[in-house]
Amino acid sequence: MAGLMGLTACATSEDIVPVPYTASSAPATPGAQNIHVTVASSDARTENRARIGAQINGYGMEMAAIRSQVEVTEIVRDAIAAELRQRGYQVSETGSRVNAEVTTFYNDFSTGLLAGKSKADVALTVTVTDKSGVEVYRRGITGEAERTVQLANGGNAATTLSQALSKALEQLMSDPAFVAALAR
Repeated sequence: MAGLMGLTACATSEDIVPVPYTASSAPATPGAQNIHVTVASSDARTENRARIGAQINGYGMEMAAIRSQVEVTEIVRDAIAAELRQRGYQVSETGSRVNAEVTTFYNDFSTGLLAGKSKADVALTVTVTDKSGVEVYRRGITGEAERTVQLANGGNAATTLSQALSKALEQLMSDPAFVAALAR
């Protein structure tokens, strides 16, 4: 019963939250310090463009919206840039262009007997174009995360979305074709 009560707290008030992202602790990529990359993102979501989730009540019924403090495209662009910088790339307005088209960025809550679940899905289509504008890389990547939660609120949605984004970008950064495309 306590878990159900926790899931209903403030479910009627819209929640506007930051979605924090911390770059992985990956080592520098050899030669990356000489590669300049521009990072951009666009929003291709067909559903839930105005929110990143919804609070639910103890019966699992959708209540108030959860929105991000900044545009989802900014979150994704900044996360990719942080991952590239961590690996030694020069993120600037010159060089190859990485574009991430956001197709999904959403968190769903569900109820349970003693606790609920927060499940986030992130899907991106990432392209790289070389300095002359020719597309040299395209890949769809996804990330999912699931956590047990006591509250169906914006903070929990943001944390789970951040974990899902990390998993998606882990796929991207470990793709040898992506690394090779950056050097073209």
